[in-house]
Amino acid sequence: MSISQLSIYLCTYILPALYLFGMACVVISQHPKRLENRLVASIVFLYSLLFFEEFFRHLLPIELSAIMSKLFFGNLGLLIVGITFHLYTHVALLHNRGGKSIYPYLFYVPFFVVIAFLLFDHNLISNTQYHVEGIWYAPVFNAQYYTTMTVSNIFIVFMLLILVVGYRKVQLVQHKKALRFFILCTCVILALNIALGYPNYGEVLPPYPYLYEGLIFSVFLTISVLQFNLLPNVSRRYQTLFDLSPISIMAVNSKWDILEMNEHAKQILRINDKSTTNMMSFVQTKNNQKLLRKLAFVLQENEIIHDYKMSFELLHKDGIIHLSIDASIVFTGEDKIYYLMWRDVTDDVEKEKIIMHMAYYDVLTNLNNRAFFVTKVSKLLVELANRPNNSAVLVLLDLNHFKEVNDKFGHSVGDQVLQHTADILKQAVRKNDLVARFGGDEFVLFLQDFSSRESFFEWVLRLRSLFAANRFEAKDIVIQIEPSIGMAFYPEQATTFEDLFHEADLNMYEDKESLKSMK
Repeated sequence: MSISQLSIYLCTYILPALYLFGMACVVISQHPKRLENRLVASIVFLYSLLFFEEFFRHLLPIELSAIMSKLFFGNLGLLIVGITFHLYTHVALLHNRGGKSIYPYLFYVPFFVVIAFLLFDHNLISNTQYHVEGIWYAPVFNAQYYTTMTVSNIFIVFMLLILVVGYRKVQLVQHKKALRFFILCTCVILALNIALGYPNYGEVLPPYPYLYEGLIFSVFLTISVLQFNLLPNVSRRYQTLFDLSPISIMAVNSKWDILEMNEHAKQILRINDKSTTNMMSFVQTKNNQKLLRKLAFVLQENEIIHDYKMSFELLHKDGIIHLSIDASIVFTGEDKIYYLMWRDVTDDVEKEKIIMHMAYYDVLTNLNNRAFFVTKVSKLLVELANRPNNSAVLVLLDLNHFKEVNDKFGHSVGDQVLQHTADILKQAVRKNDLVARFGGDEFVLFLQDFSSRESFFEWVLRLRSLFAANRFEAKDIVIQIEPSIGMAFYPEQATTFEDLFHEADLNMYEDKESLKSMK
């Protein structure tokens, strides 16, 4: 054997074998315990052994080619077919349909059958005749060769069907992308197997040129592991915990395609197998989409966020769902993966609203209560001190003869009279005015932005007319509500709440005495 011939063998077989061996090491090193990585690494490694086998076959006498093929080439190829079936069934999520007693052993039955026949010196799949073609020891293209090629292509078609069935079943966008990639890869391999396996290229190409289809197939598989291993599936031992978690868990990419979601998240969002797998499309409303974009922005700024509050408009019924979100972002090459965990805190928010309402509103009249009014007006007075046009009026109002109403008709009617008074005051005030029940039959208002005192006094007259025109009526009870009104002007008469209230209180009693003297 010449040096040039040995160099050709080295380039043709050893270099691809070493390259494939290196790829197998890379794949298995990524996730050694992950089944997909182990299967892909096994396939790539076996193709590497096929190239080594062909190299050593050409170093030995041609008489030994049939034995080498029988012991190594055919059996390694059949083992590759079994592992590939196993891999495709797993990535297509069809392995759950098979019983544990037959999965994954069924895929390796043909390999062990062939081994058994070899023990009895029966050859089922390997070539038995070889001849010299230039520098190559090439198989004879006989019926056995073409039968083996045809069976091999039938296996590839079955693999393609497995992927297509899986593609129709899965829902996650990332999983569909992975299966599309596998389908494309398998179609290319089938075309190459036909183009390189059936024609006899003589000495132009090395024997079994379709072996280089295995090199391309290995590259495809390696890319699939590195590209689609961005979000490993939840380990089976944790799958139950993942699905049963009372916290909703979801993973999405930068386009908000749903990559992973547990059962609780599906129930909260009412996502089923027929729902869209893109969150932006699912939430539909512009406000909800705006909230998601804001969340993504905050997450990119901070990478990890805790207790982020978000309120979604419900699509399946009127109302709002309040969420507390913990999230993190993982950068995977050019893409980003958002991991989201959230709790439905709608009940807590509603309870908090009730507590806040009770803290700041009067339960009977639904007006602001004393605590809120004093705090709010005190802050407004500080703000008004820095404004050029800062006029305001504090108005104090109580109901004349209210004690007599309680004594004569009872406190139930008295409460209704207070509610009726609150309704009248709500009609009288403007949007930015404050009105509160201070206690008992006493009400207080804080009014701003009157152009002059005259316009304010015109408002007071309208208020008295409103009370006169809206008597309280319940069954056979008719009560004319007559308020005493006191006022204090800011900043002319006072600048603090206490001083304004004191001045308005004095004026209210003057008004009360004035109304008595008029009768």
